Amino acid sequence: MNAKYQNILVLGASGYVGGTLIPELLQQGYRVRAAGRSIGRLHAKEWSAHPNVKLAEADALDIESLKKALEDVDAVYYLVHSMSPQSSDFARDDRLAAKNMVKAAEECGVKRIIYLGGLGGADSHLSEHLRSRHEVAQILGSGPVPTTVLRAAMIIGAGSVSFQLMRYLVTRLPVMITPRWVRTPSQPIAIKNVIAYLVGCLDKEETAGQTYDIGGKEVLSYEDLFQIYAQVAGLRRRWIIRVPVLTPHLSSLWIHLVTPIPGYIARPLTEGLRNRVVCNDRRILDIIPQDLLNAREAISAALKK
Repeated sequence: MNAKYQNILVLGASGYVGGTLIPELLQQGYRVRAAGRSIGRLHAKEWSAHPNVKLAEADALDIESLKKALEDVDAVYYLVHSMSPQSSDFARDDRLAAKNMVKAAEECGVKRIIYLGGLGGADSHLSEHLRSRHEVAQILGSGPVPTTVLRAAMIIGAGSVSFQLMRYLVTRLPVMITPRWVRTPSQPIAIKNVIAYLVGCLDKEETAGQTYDIGGKEVLSYEDLFQIYAQVAGLRRRWIIRVPVLTPHLSSLWIHLVTPIPGYIARPLTEGLRNRVVCNDRRILDIIPQDLLNAREAISAALKK
């Protein structure tokens, strides 16, 4: 535990990563304020009654609620995004939310921000979702509060939307007709390793103001991941037929038809599958050493949940 940061705000606590991070912070001895847009969803969490947890209803698009949640907070985990049926332009909303965070954090005397963003090269070919993740990182880093940015590809864990999307596709489709993105290189990471990096950055002061790529042991195509999932789940090898005519839009409609993932989430995630998401910077391994799980180990752990 870093004594400099005793009171921690997890913004986006009702989400999968936030909800998984909080028990580890409590284990390390931190006092946690768990904030989300729905106080009811927060009360449903197992850790909500912990003596070192306080719940707060806050929306990053509402700066006054954000300031209230930030009172007496030393460090913030910024784990929010605006992909929702209520948002007609998630990139615009994410931009506004990040600017609110910068302003509120400065006014409230926050000492540190830690943000989990997305991998991908900084070029014009990035999907809108990944461009938005990069833009949020730039906005948060432009403020006076030292910000650590961790950039990840697919997170393999029981509640990860990307993992659930893969699980439904592989389980329900013994034969898959896929676009060319099925061969795109990716470096997925287990939720266990993500949490270790998030907590470790709080403890390692040298990570303040830095950006790090985080990934698992292997670089794999999505086709590789589908077949590994099938093996771990005890399914027959999947037949994967690649065709050039499936656009990201058609792919997202197809995914919406065969999985319960809503279209407003499926489309931006599917568009991002065309982008190579591989770590180019492995400095974080020297600062926060840990045993990285390979895809087979990570999928096995997720299925046990």
